[in-house]
Amino acid sequence: MVPDDRHIWCTASETFDSRIVPRRGLLLGGAISPYFLRDAGTMSGEIPWAVRLRHCRVVVCSQAAHEPLAAWLPLMESAAGAGESLLVVTESIGSELLQTFLVNTFKGTLRACVVHPARDRYASPGAGAQLVTPPPGVDQLPRIDEVWVRRGASGCFPNANDPAWSAATLQNFAMIETGGENYDDLLDRLRFLMRGLQRSNPR
Repeated sequence: MVPDDRHIWCTASETFDSRIVPRRGLLLGGAISPYFLRDAGTMSGEIPWAVRLRHCRVVVCSQAAHEPLAAWLPLMESAAGAGESLLVVTESIGSELLQTFLVNTFKGTLRACVVHPARDRYASPGAGAQLVTPPPGVDQLPRIDEVWVRRGASGCFPNANDPAWSAATLQNFAMIETGGENYDDLLDRLRFLMRGLQRSNPR
């Protein structure tokens, strides 16, 4: 069903039922700092070491991530004012800018995360349009309906009505929804569904 475990995501079901739900999305690298993943309560069922961003604007950059903090403030204020999240995709980032994102995330003034670009099996960075300077507002950035981030991977899931939904770069993901009355029950159901995935994909 999926090429590797980076495409498998788990969440708690809203009912007692458990199921595997196929989704289409874009794969990126994981969070650039573990501190972005400390807010476990943002995902249903409080999945540890993961975060979900809704209505997310995406900034793919390299040079721009090392611009002075003042160059980023208009964009950060624009995202916070619009009630949207901000996903920064870069190989490296200036320490002051990274700390500012982390502080705003802790305070809840801006939902944000900085992640690595997508990498292929040979660990080379994935292609993407690079911004040299951050734009002054969120309107100039692509918008993804839902982004899930963990330590080693990020899954970007566009809305079904979004033009990105038909992009050739979309890949298959497996969303595992586990339902149960207690922790042990959830683990048993998760193991059962994982066995099903392994049978459907011997790789």
